[in-house]
Amino acid sequence: MEVREEFAIGDIAVHLRYAGDSNVGSVRANNEDSFLAAPPFWIVADGMGGHAHGDLASRSAVQAFEALAAGSATNARAVVDAVRAANAAVRELREETIAGTTLTGVALVDIEGAGPHWMTFNVGDSRTYSWDGRRLEQQSVDHSAVQELLDAGIITPAEAAAHPQRNVVTRALGAEAEVEADVWLLPLRGRQTFLLCSDGLTKELDDEEIARIIVFHDQQAAREPDGPTLAERLVGAAIAAGGRDNVTVVVVESELAGVPGELGETVDRDPRLFEDTMPRA
Repeated sequence: MEVREEFAIGDIAVHLRYAGDSNVGSVRANNEDSFLAAPPFWIVADGMGGHAHGDLASRSAVQAFEALAAGSATNARAVVDAVRAANAAVRELREETIAGTTLTGVALVDIEGAGPHWMTFNVGDSRTYSWDGRRLEQQSVDHSAVQELLDAGIITPAEAAAHPQRNVVTRALGAEAEVEADVWLLPLRGRQTFLLCSDGLTKELDDEEIARIIVFHDQQAAREPDGPTLAERLVGAAIAAGGRDNVTVVVVESELAGVPGELGETVDRDPRLFEDTMPRA
């Protein structure tokens, strides 16, 4: 179900439209993915550890953010603290079993002196994309063995799709006592769309196919407003393409209300805040 609501950040009002969907897929017995779509957070977590253990790990990570989701904007420090709290929650599970989870998300934050921004954050190989109406751009950088091989120029993107180490994650919640998340700040602009997904989507659909489905959905939704959400359409396409893993998608769209032009173009990251949360690229 798609949710539409107005959200306030200081004196700024933002129209939000968002929805999420998750499916166990065609092969797996359990769904170890979890997601959260509750302003100011939108999150996808892909659990690891097998069966119920992965489910517990992803759910524990999401619950760390649910505790903060109070329907109002947050700040960047609170997001970083929530990632650390999520890591601690997953670590507690390791006392009884081996469990971990990836985490990718966006949050509406109010930056002191710079105003409202989108903040994206990522640990692992679940992804956050942005969509500007024409182009799909991956915002997050995978923490995976295959990404490292790509960065080193050892393999090509085409080879990465079928590489035997494509499931090897190099960073995850629960793996270490301290977690390092990649974070980015994006100024809040007139209209923005973010797509979050577990790797169950990107294993089955490449970026070009995902973009094609988004364009088709926009056209179809104009003719059929009560049809499937974009999240449901993408999950369905991944299942139809094989569904070899759990598939989870969250889509959130924001549009400024009554604000002429765009808000600020960029903001420098505060080194005091992000001294240990630098993106790789």
